[in-house]
Amino acid sequence: MAATEKRKPRVLLVDDEENVLNSIKRLLFDEDLEVFTAVSGTAGLDILKEYEIAVIISDQRMPQMSGAEFLSRAEKISPDTVRIILTAYADTTSAIEAINEGGVYRYISKPWKDRELSGIIRQSVQRYHLLRENRLVALLTLKQNKELKTWSEELEKHIKQQTLDINNQNLELQRLNERLRSRLKDFLRVFSNLIELRGKGVSSHSNNVSMISGELARMTGLPEQETETIRTAAQLHDIGKIGAPDVVLIKDPWELEPEAAREYRRHSIRGQAALAALEEFNEAGVLIRHHHEAWNGSGFPDGLKKDGIPFGARIIAIADMFDRLFRKSGLLGLKDVLKKIKNDSGKLFDPQLYAPLEQLVIARGRDFMCDPPEEDEIELCMDALEPGMALSRDLHSGTGLLLLGRGSVLNKSSLDVLKKYYNLDPSQGGFFIKRNAKKTKDGPF
Repeated sequence: MAATEKRKPRVLLVDDEENVLNSIKRLLFDEDLEVFTAVSGTAGLDILKEYEIAVIISDQRMPQMSGAEFLSRAEKISPDTVRIILTAYADTTSAIEAINEGGVYRYISKPWKDRELSGIIRQSVQRYHLLRENRLVALLTLKQNKELKTWSEELEKHIKQQTLDINNQNLELQRLNERLRSRLKDFLRVFSNLIELRGKGVSSHSNNVSMISGELARMTGLPEQETETIRTAAQLHDIGKIGAPDVVLIKDPWELEPEAAREYRRHSIRGQAALAALEEFNEAGVLIRHHHEAWNGSGFPDGLKKDGIPFGARIIAIADMFDRLFRKSGLLGLKDVLKKIKNDSGKLFDPQLYAPLEQLVIARGRDFMCDPPEEDEIELCMDALEPGMALSRDLHSGTGLLLLGRGSVLNKSSLDVLKKYYNLDPSQGGFFIKRNAKKTKDGPF
């Protein structure tokens, strides 16, 4: 079988009467299924040990081993396989025995109706695939939660160690503070990348929201410490989506089905919980929890409204929505995006934030959302990079991990990180640098 060929689902029929097996097999002839038959429970178990079976249909009344006993043993071998029992008797006791002992999904009385039986088999195949997918999702969620815990523990150790170093080396206070801020930004990018690696449509979203939020905080007169907390919370605002189903990452919130929407609404609480162990991130965690609250009280998770919503969360909310709408429309739709946000100001968003947002995105929107013209950038190799150079494009590792965003200015610390990643996971091509960029601290913002 070719590697790209999709294998047909397998169905196992078990009955001591050959005519019954042949009858059901004929019924399934036109179905996209691979059908196995066995004339006894023992033979059926042998097949189940050798092949992956989606659905088992077993007669209840068989010599040597009843259908209930056979299905009970089958459950231990392949718990995800959907089990159906056939009985020629209107015997409630027999049906209950099969359900209790064999974990039966459905039971069908003989003689059956062909259309009904084929429909039940199709539903059972779908149920089997759903069970397998759910199991895989559960395993993936467990793995990602373990990874998140590991990252949190490493980050906490890192911050505590750096704090101790600062206290013990007062003469090197300024240098160590700079180093800590640089390392912290690297960790924040790693955290946000855990989401962006799964959702192909959200590349650089966390970086964009962080930059917009930080600039709005500055424009509204907030002090630097509070502004930095808002930038941090914006960088991590989607961290609670780790472990969420893929549909939550692929689609925008307003496109989700009800069940997926309910799952989506939990992510802001999970985001705060993920950072709860780190005292340094408590304030950022509060902003993450409330960044989907609405000015009119219709948001989530707590239904806060107006000034009851933390100001930083209001900033992140409008920045998040702008970036989501803008990446769908492009520069040609900028006026429509601003019109949409203006209409929602006073409903979903703090109305005092619209004017600075409009001023910001009109003046600088092209700097962080679009690639610059080719004549404004040059491509360099790793050895040619120097501190003070500004990236003109997002920089990804060879496997797609976002290392630095467009506009980032290289320094000694970031160059050391890039060299480490280049040796472990080389990027494709060179590094694109702004030809005549001004040397600012954080790029366009």
